[in-house]
Amino acid sequence: MMKITRRDFVNGVLVGSGAALLASKAPSAPASPSALTGQVGDEWYGYGGVGDYSSSHGNTPEVTNTAHNIRNGKFADLPRNMPVDEEYDLVIVGGGMAGLGAAWHFKKHAGPGRRCLVLENHPIFGGESKENVFEVEGERLLGPQGANGFFIPPEASDPEQAEGDARYYAEFNIPRNLDYRELSADFKSLRICKDNYGFSHWMFERHYDTGYFYETPGGNTWVKNPWSNQLTDVPISPAQRQALTDWRESYLELPQNENNRRYLDSITYKDLLERKFKLDSIVAQYADDFLGGNYGQGSDVISAYAAQAVNMPGTMPEEQVRQYWQASEDPVNRRQSFPGGNSGYARYFLKHINPEAIAGDNNFDDIITGNINFNALDREGQSVRIRLRSTVVSVEHEGDPDKAGRVNVLYTRAGKLYRIRARGVVMASGSWINKYIVKDLPTELNYAYQQFTHAPFLVANVALSNWRFLYELGITCAFWRYGTGFGVSCNIRPPMLVGNRPAPLDPDKPIVLTFYVPMHAPGLPPKAQGIQGRAKLLMTSYADYEKQIIAQLNKLFGASGFKAENDVRGIILNRWGHAYVVPTPGYLIDTPGKKAPVNVIREGFGRVRFGHSELRGWQHWGPAADEGRRAVEQLSGAI
Repeated sequence: MMKITRRDFVNGVLVGSGAALLASKAPSAPASPSALTGQVGDEWYGYGGVGDYSSSHGNTPEVTNTAHNIRNGKFADLPRNMPVDEEYDLVIVGGGMAGLGAAWHFKKHAGPGRRCLVLENHPIFGGESKENVFEVEGERLLGPQGANGFFIPPEASDPEQAEGDARYYAEFNIPRNLDYRELSADFKSLRICKDNYGFSHWMFERHYDTGYFYETPGGNTWVKNPWSNQLTDVPISPAQRQALTDWRESYLELPQNENNRRYLDSITYKDLLERKFKLDSIVAQYADDFLGGNYGQGSDVISAYAAQAVNMPGTMPEEQVRQYWQASEDPVNRRQSFPGGNSGYARYFLKHINPEAIAGDNNFDDIITGNINFNALDREGQSVRIRLRSTVVSVEHEGDPDKAGRVNVLYTRAGKLYRIRARGVVMASGSWINKYIVKDLPTELNYAYQQFTHAPFLVANVALSNWRFLYELGITCAFWRYGTGFGVSCNIRPPMLVGNRPAPLDPDKPIVLTFYVPMHAPGLPPKAQGIQGRAKLLMTSYADYEKQIIAQLNKLFGASGFKAENDVRGIILNRWGHAYVVPTPGYLIDTPGKKAPVNVIREGFGRVRFGHSELRGWQHWGPAADEGRRAVEQLSGAI
């Protein structure tokens, strides 16, 4: 092992460009003029599947266009003396996991007659914790729009004292034992990752049947489970092979104290790998496949402290590394994902905030699969109302924030402008928009928000009539490192046994293949990477992405039997322009005499508090809900 001392991602029918889908091998369609100006339409958005989530997959055209109008100053000069339409004790801006966490805390602790309104700009709640639904050959298939994957947390005997996932598991009595389809004895055994992240993490990859695809001068080749024989069959040099082996066995010989946390937060993970461990650059390329999917950008940008949060090699103490290598498969068995990703958690919050909002009883099957009662979300008389398709364009105190008794909130809905007065506001929306709509944002908070860097991300779910082409290769997840084309990896998941229509697991039956596609550009400054990635995301039409996906599938799996015209039944794109905050060095940890940007924002001002997932650096559902809860607690004396 190496050590270091002090010296450190239409219902069963394709709808974009049908002819292009079947024959295309390379993308070519240019961006439309409207996309170049930041305005997009239905031809950009594409097919959305079926069911409650079909109108909201990724950022909708309306959300995208309105956000660009806000950024470009269209709402800079708004009337200050509009009639007040409604008054609330609390307004929560954003209905993602942080907003739902804030709403749930208000619901539990607000006294009789207290009123809260959640304003969400998308057609459905959940933020990036939403799902895509396909109907293929009578089967209902689900895939995540974004957030997915989790470990079952430890049990909490006192939920009020617990934090994160454990707190809400205890409060909502979320099941800890989840069952999945298994391949029948008629088929050869295959190891399948239950989420869309685990197979790409160095700790867990060895537990799944993974294929590495390489384009070499001698032809294309697959290497199955390359770590099972220490990369012997991988077309890289012996020195690179040794560097990757050393990387996976590296540990950090530093005490876990505040000084060393500051140290790790002052350097990038790439610095740790190459300047301190002296590892070949191929290591950072391997690490970026996971980091790009988890943080939106790679090792040249994120801090070593952020890499430590997700247990990357070289950031953990020796004992922890040894425990991993000696571990059984139990950590893998605890890795889970609901059918629609973390939409399951969003639905649990909603069901407890408003029991009528999801059809059925308060049990796992009904919460995960029940239809949403949209009419129940925003009814008069509820302590918490959730108003969808409502974009906040201005938040401002009535007078001096330190003395004001109310905050004015202006929002647009169906082309009309509305004004609300609130005793307090929780901004559970992202920092990229908060800095534009909070009109009296203090200079120090504005400066802190300028330090935030955001990365775009694309999740593409492909409904397949079968996955025989994967079965023939003996794999369930795939990487194509160092090549060109669409994305860097894809995988299938075993369907969960939930509800009365669990999907099958059979190589000759339908399934969803998911691509998690980071858009980082190693070597560019972090903000430049984000700008370049967002331009690509914005300027690529649905039809062009459809071409790219089919071309990539042909390249990867054509030789093992993939045929687009028979196998592909639908493609849904989920585009997230600011999917991740990128935890660059200095973002998370205070230094003497200087607060980290996240801690400046946590203080809030006046009757406005900020509670969103970006404040954790590592964005995850439970901590996001905690940030919303913390923001409400900070306002407890004001509302």
